[in-house]
Amino acid sequence: MINPISLTEKLLFSTVRLKTKTGSGTGFFFNFKIEDKMIPVIITNKHVVNNNSSENVNFLLHVGKDGKPIDENISINYNADWLFHSSLDLCFCFVGPIFAQYKKESNKDIFYIPITEDLIWDSVKLEELETVEDVLMIGSPIGLWDEKNNLPLIRKGITSSHPALDFNRESIGVVDLSVFPGSSGSPIFLINTNGYKDKKGTTHLGASRIVFLGILFGGPVLNQKGDIIIQEIPMQKKSFSLTELMINLGYYIKAKEIFILKEVMKDFINKKNGN
Repeated sequence: MINPISLTEKLLFSTVRLKTKTGSGTGFFFNFKIEDKMIPVIITNKHVVNNNSSENVNFLLHVGKDGKPIDENISINYNADWLFHSSLDLCFCFVGPIFAQYKKESNKDIFYIPITEDLIWDSVKLEELETVEDVLMIGSPIGLWDEKNNLPLIRKGITSSHPALDFNRESIGVVDLSVFPGSSGSPIFLINTNGYKDKKGTTHLGASRIVFLGILFGGPVLNQKGDIIIQEIPMQKKSFSLTELMINLGYYIKAKEIFILKEVMKDFINKKNGN
């Protein structure tokens, strides 16, 4: 197994393929910061877990040793308590208990690299970006992933709407990417690893930057009448008529909405503790 050093190598260990009774989708590890504590969760779309707050999911986790992944995986069937965003297609579940139990039973660690809050830019910061920026999406399109190494696939595209602006609906952006069943829940990043030019024309030689833009949830399709409709990315492959096609655009929920999930988490913890 590789020892992840570069940005893109690290992103390979940030996502997880989620399998349910109806198909597969993508989730990603995220660390919520509460005071001086980090709370690990898996975030995905509500429709990936069939809009069921107690959906059973299966996923493979990497085993680690001395802070590095090794050639060993563990399969987990998890009856998770999924906590939902109040209005958008986002949810999360706690995974700290899984990690702790596995450590207790095996004396081994789970290896993962979470996405963190500092990678989320606010609207003012996003205005520094160009309308067209290169983006990467990490996930399991049509359920494909590197089964041998338990790693996702990376797809490349560009932003189709300015990252600082909402596209038609609040907290929605658009990317020019091929999206397929299984891509739901995939995180989308703007990544420059060997320098970049900002919109003022200043060249940053050798500089790197990474921005967590958002989470794929759907895309426009052409129906039989040629009308454009918005469709959730399905969990499994299905047949479409020749005029009912994805048009290689993906809609993503902006990453800032994760802070709404953070408030949901705080409320859940407070109620659990009787506060």
